[in-house]
Amino acid sequence: MTTPPPTSAPTAFDHARGEAYDEAESRRIVGMVAATVVQLADWPKEQSFTVPYPPLAQRVLDRIALIGVLRHPGGYRLTPYREQLSCPRTLADLMTLCWSSPIDKWPFLCLPDGEHLTGVLVELDPIRPSELCLGLALEFAHPDAPDRNLERLALSEVRSLYEESGHPGGFLALCERLVANPVLSREDIAFLKLERIGGVQVTDELIDILYLRVHERYFTSANEIAVCAVCGLVLVPARDGSGERWQCETTRCPGRRDVRVGAMRRVAEDLHHAARPIREFVIAPRRIHSSEHSSRQAPGPLRDVEC
Repeated sequence: MTTPPPTSAPTAFDHARGEAYDEAESRRIVGMVAATVVQLADWPKEQSFTVPYPPLAQRVLDRIALIGVLRHPGGYRLTPYREQLSCPRTLADLMTLCWSSPIDKWPFLCLPDGEHLTGVLVELDPIRPSELCLGLALEFAHPDAPDRNLERLALSEVRSLYEESGHPGGFLALCERLVANPVLSREDIAFLKLERIGGVQVTDELIDILYLRVHERYFTSANEIAVCAVCGLVLVPARDGSGERWQCETTRCPGRRDVRVGAMRRVAEDLHHAARPIREFVIAPRRIHSSEHSSRQAPGPLRDVEC
């Protein structure tokens, strides 16, 4: 009697086979990449960044590599990997893909027909996560949220804190405070922690959700930080042959075309500014709207003449 060959335990490839071609998995990978871009954009300068990469970045690279192996078995030996498979192997490869190619051109994805993901995840001049990237990252972080409104998603954790504290209506007071104070010094934060906003005590947990330390990319050579006069957010210094100039990184801000510097702050103040999705989807739109409304109400030179 012939003994049947022993059955081997399923491998990671057996479990993954098929999912690499799944539309839902491709959509999830896009969200993972977007979340990775946002995470790296604000990576604290005091934290080392080495291989293995941060867990999320490593996980998405592994997933993309697995897709390449499953779709092109033997591809490593037959042809140069990058030319044949067009799959990023390193985090540098992935970041290059994010600014050089729209999502719908990524060859390793199989996106649903109804998805219109035609933009890039990283925009240049200044380099930053795109508005599309921020939205996808928020959706990835909150997959079960019934409301896909980006402003609500950006503040979903804060809203939950207020609801759990029994003061859901107080959330609006916090929004007003955020819009009024997109940039805080260490001293400002210390005083803020003594307050109750909308019936809820401001705690370290709340501060950590709302604000993060201003990254050194925003520092000038004179250790100063500039704030946009329109959206109220921190400007990015750019150095060229004529010296330093300012750039606003807020997607819809008029300051992207015509930068107006509001206040100058010192790095020594240990400045913090609102977390990126909050400043892009909550603070900037409201401050820009307020600025436009004020400018329409203010009499200009021609109106004075007409009167």
